Amino acid sequence: MNETPAAPDGATTRVLPLEGGCNFRDLGGYRATDGRRVRPARLYRSGVMAYLTPADQQRLARIGVHTIVDLRRADERAQEPTRWPDPTVRVLAHDDPRDRSALQGLAGEQPATRAGMYVAMTGFYRSMPAWLAPRLRLLFEALAGGAVPLVFHCSAGKDRTGLAAALVLELLGVAREDILADYALTNQAVDLEAFLARERSARLGLSDSSHPLLTLEPEARRPMLNADADYLATALDTITAEYGSTEDYLRSVVGIGASERERICELLLT
Repeated sequence: MNETPAAPDGATTRVLPLEGGCNFRDLGGYRATDGRRVRPARLYRSGVMAYLTPADQQRLARIGVHTIVDLRRADERAQEPTRWPDPTVRVLAHDDPRDRSALQGLAGEQPATRAGMYVAMTGFYRSMPAWLAPRLRLLFEALAGGAVPLVFHCSAGKDRTGLAAALVLELLGVAREDILADYALTNQAVDLEAFLARERSARLGLSDSSHPLLTLEPEARRPMLNADADYLATALDTITAEYGSTEDYLRSVVGIGASERERICELLLT
């Protein structure tokens, strides 16, 4: 398992402290290889937003979000609906009746140990580029269309959201080191175990029953709650091995070509 990458510049100011939020943060500020930086207050990543308090909603109303891309399954959205302060905000989501929790299935095939759950997590990330593609298309098409400020999120704001954030940052030319550091920032931005304990109905996308993770021994559930750089590296390496490069993957699988990439860079870089 990799050590946690060093926290990126501006890490403490990137996280929005919300009473009922989960891993809500701004992707702005990262430096691209051409010297430009990702614009702040344009693109946000988050976990579940079903537990936002009135104070959270008041704060979020001020950032003027135009679009929310919900990377979760339909059953997750029904169980934990987003409580955004502005009901007119456009919400994009992908529905597939075949959707199931891929991670739950992989975890069930492994022994309930730290090593077993680590294997399940790496397998989950290896499979993600294939089945997440329709949801990624929603995100990248919205960005290419100028639909910002935009929030994209899943349940923990770590796995599906982590890969989506990495692909956006790679498209913008952010260094891999900073991409891995942004992914690992989850470990500082939110205590997922405490979040599960506090929000008694929270499921983090894993089960139809409460506390699926808390039934595991602490050492066994730690790999599932941790943002280990190995996981994201596995997904990105899978993209390179199977599709040639991130650019090839975005073009051939997600459907984002050169013109869309150019528009996204113009929108998000300064």
